[in-house]
Amino acid sequence: MLDLDMTPYAAFVWPAWGISALVLTALTARAVIASRKWKRELARLETDATLEAADTNRPQVARSAVGPQQ
Repeated sequence: MLDLDMTPYAAFVWPAWGISALVLTALTARAVIASRKWKRELARLETDATLEAADTNRPQVARSAVGPQQ
């Protein structure tokens, strides 16, 4: 059977387990939030690229070469 009796060490082991669980949960939540943010950013950039491709009045030049649009 599972023996969880750590009488002399329990004060050190259980808080370590708890802190580890909190850190792993926080890292997972942070990764999920960042993933959603980058997916929204990618969708926005793809939409902007589609709209710019429809604009035929200006030459096809890399945005970084032209600078920011005014």
